[in-house]
Amino acid sequence: MKNLSFLIFILGLTLGGCLWSCSDETIGSDRTGVVLPHIIYNDSTRINQVIITLYSHLPYGFNRLDGTSMVASATDEAVHAVSGSEAQSWGEGSWDATAIRDNTFSWCYQGIRRTLVFEEELYPYIPNIVLSERGRKQLLAQAYFIRAYCNAELLKRFGGYPLVKHVLSVDEDLNIPRNTYDECVDYIVGLCDEAAQDLPLSYPDSWLGRATKGAALALKARVLLYAASPLFNDQAKPNNDLEHGAYNTDKWEKAAQAAAEVINLKNGANNVYALFAQYDAFFNTLAGNNEIIISRLQTQTNDNNLERQNGPSGYTGGEGGTCPTWEMASAYGMIDGTPFDWNNPAHAADPFAGRDPRFEKSILYNGAPWMHGRTIETYEGGMDKVGDRATPTSFYLRKFLSASAQWNNPTGTAIHHFPLIRYGEILLDYAEAMNEAYGPDDAQSYGMTAREAVRWIRARAGLTGNTDLSGSVPAADKTAMREAIRHERRIELAFEEHRHLDVRRWKIAETVLNRPVSGLSIEKNGDSYTCTPQPNVQNRVFDASKMYLYPFPQTEIGRNKNLVQNTNW
Repeated sequence: MKNLSFLIFILGLTLGGCLWSCSDETIGSDRTGVVLPHIIYNDSTRINQVIITLYSHLPYGFNRLDGTSMVASATDEAVHAVSGSEAQSWGEGSWDATAIRDNTFSWCYQGIRRTLVFEEELYPYIPNIVLSERGRKQLLAQAYFIRAYCNAELLKRFGGYPLVKHVLSVDEDLNIPRNTYDECVDYIVGLCDEAAQDLPLSYPDSWLGRATKGAALALKARVLLYAASPLFNDQAKPNNDLEHGAYNTDKWEKAAQAAAEVINLKNGANNVYALFAQYDAFFNTLAGNNEIIISRLQTQTNDNNLERQNGPSGYTGGEGGTCPTWEMASAYGMIDGTPFDWNNPAHAADPFAGRDPRFEKSILYNGAPWMHGRTIETYEGGMDKVGDRATPTSFYLRKFLSASAQWNNPTGTAIHHFPLIRYGEILLDYAEAMNEAYGPDDAQSYGMTAREAVRWIRARAGLTGNTDLSGSVPAADKTAMREAIRHERRIELAFEEHRHLDVRRWKIAETVLNRPVSGLSIEKNGDSYTCTPQPNVQNRVFDASKMYLYPFPQTEIGRNKNLVQNTNW
């Protein structure tokens, strides 16, 4: 199980009250019922528990919106089966500074503060006899990584934000102004570089869940990719300010270089990361899974909650959950690498046959085999198309789920890990940055072209043709390759919380997220089916004048007189 970096978190530690105290208390405060500082300093187990607690501030995927719905259901990827979800409100444009549907602001700053408390008020006092210098540096490097991740989560949502680089006290002026976008990027990249110096390539199995050198370098690559993207690197807005950086085409080169460093990272003669052989099994497999750079486990034990929450309505207790849209289902091409087309009579006659293998590994469709040895029925009147929690699109989620994790007799469980960063993403990050910097077929000194990086993704998927896009993207055609990479990213990373931010950074959200999403109506006629696209299943609203960035919470605007709100919020 080497080269795995799974986030296994522990919450509610008794020592938390001591370390994560209010601003008028310090780690030296002697408070009744709290573990005293010197006990923590002199106990390597307690010190490690502090670090493990920091990991709780990394993102939690799956059904994290109101505890029931996925971020995907606020985009063109999916809708939530039950009306009135947090995702639906967000997708339909019902959000503002008083009701941010994806509000990570406070949780990120809490994480930043906790890493600073560790660095300033615990780390300097750990005796060498408790932890070696190398061990101490590795713990501090993990704190740097978590701090960088929390900062990156703020940056990609809000643009420039107030940087906090030390533990704040009540004696300070807490009306902290926003830093510029590029200042925030430079700070996060610096943290990643510092973390990478002291983080190992891997850990023993007992320490799975920790950030590695590869995780720090991969986060850096993602941050630089966002910084190079049109939303934040706009020729029409050339100056560095609060909402975007200074325009510079060299930013694509920096992003490509950073992604290449992850791709070429080696442990001896072997590459640290590689694509996992089975696309669907990736999300339920730990052993031998070197595609994972850093993931978050849903729970500390195997379970079947995710399957039940997204289970088809025909299964007793199935809650419907995330239902892929017709637009998402149609985006998957054919197994020979050609596009799927509803206007092609052969495709329309049997729309689920001969598709990109990732289709059936990501989406449950009418006739798909699933739990208890039966097939999904989403035709009108079918078992999985009736009831309050039935899919409105005729599709259910398959990705992340295990058919063995049954929640009713006979029962079963499975591992679930949500990929925060995986090697497949880094290959696509690299492809995008390389294409924008050098075109589709120039490898520079990195050993791989943009086209080749995409080929690895498509070959792993099981496509039988056009894996290198040579049949659809002419040599040196940067524009055609750009669209192909964006499409590939949509398919490969579906439902993994990339889409809502990708369409923003590419500045296409005003088109993609500003029109209703559709479903499929399926009529059964004896042993055959007639499929008809069903428009306007759920509305999507995107106001380009303001929604490319999130609003800062109104509570924070009220607290901090120097916090400038984003445009038009």
